[in-house]
Amino acid sequence: MADTLNTDVVTAALSRATARSARAAEVARLTFLTDTVAYAARLIRDALPTAAAITVDTTNRELHEIRDAQGETLWHAPTSGPTHRFNDSLVDDVDDLIREAVPFGGLAAAGWKTSAKGFPFRDVQLPEPPPATRHARAYVRHEDAVLDVHANLAPADQPSLTVRDRFGKTMREAGDRVRAAIINAGYDLPGGEVTVDLFGAGEPGSVADLAIACAILSAAGHVDRAALKRTVLLGELGLDGRVRVTDQTRDGVRFADLCGYKRVIVASTAATTCPLIPGGHVHGVLDLRQAIDRLAQPITD
Repeated sequence: MADTLNTDVVTAALSRATARSARAAEVARLTFLTDTVAYAARLIRDALPTAAAITVDTTNRELHEIRDAQGETLWHAPTSGPTHRFNDSLVDDVDDLIREAVPFGGLAAAGWKTSAKGFPFRDVQLPEPPPATRHARAYVRHEDAVLDVHANLAPADQPSLTVRDRFGKTMREAGDRVRAAIINAGYDLPGGEVTVDLFGAGEPGSVADLAIACAILSAAGHVDRAALKRTVLLGELGLDGRVRVTDQTRDGVRFADLCGYKRVIVASTAATTCPLIPGGHVHGVLDLRQAIDRLAQPITD
């Protein structure tokens, strides 16, 4: 860039503006190449989910090879035929992206490393795939409500928690109680977008809090989702994570038995006074962490 110390004001201003534009162009080029690789990775993984790296022929501006994380070849341009899972249509789509990207230059700065094959081949690491949406289901059963609690955890830039009743209306108080209980029980609120929907019949009331929290933590990986399948969870959550008995708890245990469930988890203060479940168990827990620990244990007949 020209020396601006001994130039007039206009020339100096233009010099600085040109330097800013050059920096902006470099950032834009890097962003373009990064986005191009991310787009190509999505197209490739539709057919080859384990793809981790590619080799690009920068002279012919086309894809040359696809490899997995262990370096095993998944697709090779000279040898993979038209019947390969990564078919000609997908190859053409990726080649179109490469043809647009290569002329912009700046490949080395964007991580397109010179391949061991030598010029004109470049090795490009594909970005890590985003985590898939995870799902868990818990159950609330009592005489006033027969509800399935569905928790979905999806990738998102900012964490959020939304709890909705069977009509799609946001249950703000339940969401606030559950959020505080999860945190105060010593768990991190899952990163990403957490959406909890209640499906079924009846009004859940606060007795659904425990099921909502356990479904969220199961979706986040703290307990096996299969552990929830034969279990009914009944209890209001305090902000400190304690499980509280409600007016619906005892009747809920009886109703869960009628529905065929073999394990019911309730507040410890209610467990001894709840009806027995023939061939099953009613477990009392003090708090949310104890409930998660109990879910991790197998159901005994």
